Amino acid sequence: MDKINEILKGKLTEKELLLVPKSFDVVGSILIFSEFPKELNKKEKMIGDAFLQELKNVKTICKKTKVYSGVYRTPRLKVIAGEKTKETTHKENGISLKLDVEKVYFSTRLSNERLRISKLIQPNEEILVMFSGCGVYPVVFAKNTPAKYIYGIEINPAAHKYALENIKINKINNIFVVNKDVKKSLPNFYQQNIGLKSSIRPKELPTRMKHNPEIIEIFTLPEDFEKNFAKLKKIIKILIDKGKQVFVHQPAAVPNKLDMTHNSVSDEYYQKLLQLIKEFSVSIIIHVNEQETENIKKEAIISNTLTFRNHYKNIYFENCSKGFPSKIEEIEYFIEKTKITNFCIDTCHLLHHYSPEELPKIIERIKSRCNTYFHLADYKDNYHAGKLGKDSHIQLEKVLPLINKGITEIKSKNELIGKEMIESWNYLKNFTKTFDRILMPLPRSAEDFLELALNHTKKGTVIHFYDFLKEDEFGKAKEKVSKACKKLGLKFKILNLVKCGAFGPRIYRICLDFQIV
Repeated sequence: MDKINEILKGKLTEKELLLVPKSFDVVGSILIFSEFPKELNKKEKMIGDAFLQELKNVKTICKKTKVYSGVYRTPRLKVIAGEKTKETTHKENGISLKLDVEKVYFSTRLSNERLRISKLIQPNEEILVMFSGCGVYPVVFAKNTPAKYIYGIEINPAAHKYALENIKINKINNIFVVNKDVKKSLPNFYQQNIGLKSSIRPKELPTRMKHNPEIIEIFTLPEDFEKNFAKLKKIIKILIDKGKQVFVHQPAAVPNKLDMTHNSVSDEYYQKLLQLIKEFSVSIIIHVNEQETENIKKEAIISNTLTFRNHYKNIYFENCSKGFPSKIEEIEYFIEKTKITNFCIDTCHLLHHYSPEELPKIIERIKSRCNTYFHLADYKDNYHAGKLGKDSHIQLEKVLPLINKGITEIKSKNELIGKEMIESWNYLKNFTKTFDRILMPLPRSAEDFLELALNHTKKGTVIHFYDFLKEDEFGKAKEKVSKACKKLGLKFKILNLVKCGAFGPRIYRICLDFQIV
């Protein structure tokens, strides 16, 4: 501040110099004054320019004109100097985070708190971040911890779109984020991380979209793909703009003969597939062996899969119902030889070879080797892609907890309507998702969501409950937790109570860590 005062000396009066804010936040290349004296309003640009002159990493100076408010808890900001932008890329804890500081709630002051939680996370944890914003907590956890999977729920559509972008920027595969009201989405969580499948036929996609799934998988055969490529691109853009996660199913993308390269399905086809990845960063689902015949050599399948090795992060290779690879030993061999990073597990295909009782262990073996995506369907009495329900063959209570993301791939009598698929998807409401760790970083009203969070716990679940309290009132946080647990008949133990920074005079943001026992 001494150098800034020197720059301003002679331009401001002594009284005005004393009023120059000493407290501010820097988000990426944007400096934000939370409080800016009205007495300095006429000289705000001069003051902003002084900060720009001294702080070389700062390109924009903003002042807050309205405190955090509304459902999205976002501020109102005015650019007073520098570049006329409110979008920036912020770096912390080994990640890059893109955001608009006016459209997204974000606090740099919680950087140490995010790192503190990271150090507590144990291997293979499944974590829920309620109110996940632009993805900062999930991305920090994915980059800095041995967590198995991180889920986030955020009501702000602008923040959600940034979260999706930040997941891609940081090249992360173990995060799934939802753009919905947590009170509406969490009770039916399996309808969030499991979506619906559709072709690009005009009347088919709307029947899926009216149910507002978070994931849409677009199925196209090679001849449709090339013929309707422009239409496919348009549909993908519309879905992405709506904040949906889009997967494109290309079942015949991998050639089957040893002497064939990608040119066997036409170089144009191959290049268009890569164009979708480059332009939209969508994920592609492809069959390893589309024909599923027994006489295709596994060396040929492996050789042709390696054609895609520069694009592995965007491709999920799917298991077959017969041929190679269909059985678990073949799948493990295929993963080892190709070094693929993503695998699409089709439960119906696995049930061709394994009993429902064996299925969870088979899935776990694949999950231990690859990032996964699922085609969820039943297989019973030679009926392929069977419906899910109380009479289904597959044991959903054991399989659903293993699914990180995917779709219901159900054969319907009328695919335009997709009645059987939609009914199967709705049946998922009968199951409750539980987590190993739940974060509630919404201090002002987090207690209103405590009961909701507790409904998704199990023995051993750790919850991080945030609140704003005066120092002599910290005990109120425990009282709130105790009241909610008692109502649901749950027992808990306090692990820690941490000050996460001052919020106002004698008022602190605190975090109460507790565990269900």
